[in-house]
Amino acid sequence: MKAETESISEDEWLIRLVWHDRLTNRVPIISPNAFEPRDTETDGISLYRLDCLRDPTDALIPIAEAKRPRYAIVKIPASLLKSLGLTAQPNPRQDVPGHIVIPELNIIDYKRDKARFTPIKLRLAEAASENIVRRPITS
Repeated sequence: MKAETESISEDEWLIRLVWHDRLTNRVPIISPNAFEPRDTETDGISLYRLDCLRDPTDALIPIAEAKRPRYAIVKIPASLLKSLGLTAQPNPRQDVPGHIVIPELNIIDYKRDKARFTPIKLRLAEAASENIVRRPITS
């Protein structure tokens, strides 16, 4: 396991939690909207460094236990961020190590120019669709 104080390297995988309604029956399986910032994400969308977790499901710890089964867990390569002009910035949490944000994907900039983010969200969704770690349980 890496210490979260170590620099994020391009060969790392990043974990994104995806709510069940962001999975589709088409390609890409993960909707691009899974990479749309929420209203509370003023500092960027939230992800975790896989190398800092014991298990990918550790990323679910901040989520209410009853809601955890409804989340998918996907991976995207850190190297993809650079190719999209994005960065990963550490944003430590008390409960789970390796928390990061992508500051360029924040709600303020997103609302200002949604069209600019459309191809970025699509590429992230395509990568995530190829790397689904866990599907949600919705029954």
